[in-house]
Amino acid sequence: MKKSIIVALFGLASVAAYGQGTIFFSNYYGGSQQPTGIIYGNGPAAGLGVGNEISVELLYGASTDTAISELQVAAGSLGAVGYNGITTPEALPPVGLYTGAGVFSIGNVTLGAYGTTYALAIYAFGTLGGNSYTGYSSIFTGANQASSSVGAPNLPVGLQEQTFTVNEVVPVPEPSSLALAGLGGFGMLMAFRRKKA
Repeated sequence: MKKSIIVALFGLASVAAYGQGTIFFSNYYGGSQQPTGIIYGNGPAAGLGVGNEISVELLYGASTDTAISELQVAAGSLGAVGYNGITTPEALPPVGLYTGAGVFSIGNVTLGAYGTTYALAIYAFGTLGGNSYTGYSSIFTGANQASSSVGAPNLPVGLQEQTFTVNEVVPVPEPSSLALAGLGGFGMLMAFRRKKA
């Protein structure tokens, strides 16, 4: 009986020591408000900060990961861009303004055991004027915090202060479509040659 109680207490201590950590998923970093954020790289809104037509997700992976393709989406990190009610593309906010296009503050995202260092990046995607846009930040490494932490952003500073673009997704034809187009062209050429003969 005493042995099972000791084992149970040891198990609880282990859980407490290796509890869950969080990342505060936000690129808005306080009262001085940065003139940085997510902007359109092309299209009719090129150069403007994105509004809530663009969503973001937190990507994470092993601290040694160096490519976006190695990262995965953190559960519960999905949210819209546009801080304090910004809904449309606008110029990035000047220093000192508390609302902003291109800026987001999603909140705490639970991620692994407390104190773990991860490779982190921001994935942005959405639709404007019927066209799809997507983009990725650079990858930075950073550690998560205790699950009780609220408010202080702990994304790596490079992610908080980074400007990156979303660009229009240009559809690439499937190989089967290209093959059919080629066959159609060949058929037209043969018909044209027969007509000449």
